Amino acid sequence: MSFSSQVKNEISKIPLSDNCCILCEISAVLRMGGHFHKQDNGYISSSISTENASFARRMITHMVHNFTLHPSLLVNKSKKLKGHTLYSLDIKGAHATEVALGDVGLLQLVDKNRALFVPPEELMGKECCLKSYIRGAFLVSGSINHPEKSYHLEIASSHEREINTLCKILQELDIKAKVIERKSNYICYIKEAESIADFLNIIGAHHSLMEFENIRIIKGIRNDVNRIVNFESANLDKTVNASSRQVAAIKYIINNFGLEVMKKHLQVIAILRLENPHFTYTELGQLLTPTMGKSGVNHRLKKIEQLAEQLKEYHG
Repeated sequence: MSFSSQVKNEISKIPLSDNCCILCEISAVLRMGGHFHKQDNGYISSSISTENASFARRMITHMVHNFTLHPSLLVNKSKKLKGHTLYSLDIKGAHATEVALGDVGLLQLVDKNRALFVPPEELMGKECCLKSYIRGAFLVSGSINHPEKSYHLEIASSHEREINTLCKILQELDIKAKVIERKSNYICYIKEAESIADFLNIIGAHHSLMEFENIRIIKGIRNDVNRIVNFESANLDKTVNASSRQVAAIKYIINNFGLEVMKKHLQVIAILRLENPHFTYTELGQLLTPTMGKSGVNHRLKKIEQLAEQLKEYHG
């Protein structure tokens, strides 16, 4: 099961007892995912499609028990969804159906597949209604990547005004949402993990939120470990490369001119480097009496490398 399906299954089981919240959820479903047209008798009909069975059952229950909407259910195999089952709810009827659509915010049909709605703010008078509206929008056309892969949540719709309104609502809740156009759809998307977590909390997906946060913590620890390992590996490579150069310079001086060509303090650090080629500057400094910091050790070893280069140039 995908993470999107997991979230939708969870929030489809959230009980709603107040008609205002049910109205807001259905309103968001129709606004974001509804396709509207006029029937031969002149009345408006609407249809929505989903591959989530829990969501389809929830919509039928709310529409039948709380409003005078009577959707018919069609079940098909979708070619676009890798053969997944597709549930289509067709809301048809005469005057009673049109009145019910008006109850959930539909005013009139502007043209094929495009309806005119009252501003959602007039429907969402309470915080619970606001959450229900956002939940309905995600149920009908939302998706979320598994947090192991990437942080991305989006809600798509062919209704530009509704998507812009939803994005504005989320932004007012301090959720960093943006809108883009993709083919014939408009997408309200969230990329930041913190905002996705806030969104899951708002729609009531608390179990999925816990899983999301656990994975996020593990990913954070894993990334921190990788950064430390990469940093240490880079430092180790740097140390090994520097040590190789220094050992080569010291051996060149000793083999060709003798240790005595170096000053006493350089002789001491040269011998220590030959005896401890894998030591860091700090570790070499601890072997000196008195001890010396890594900058002092580095300075002396650089002096030896410079001396070796000067001797090579002078003696060809």
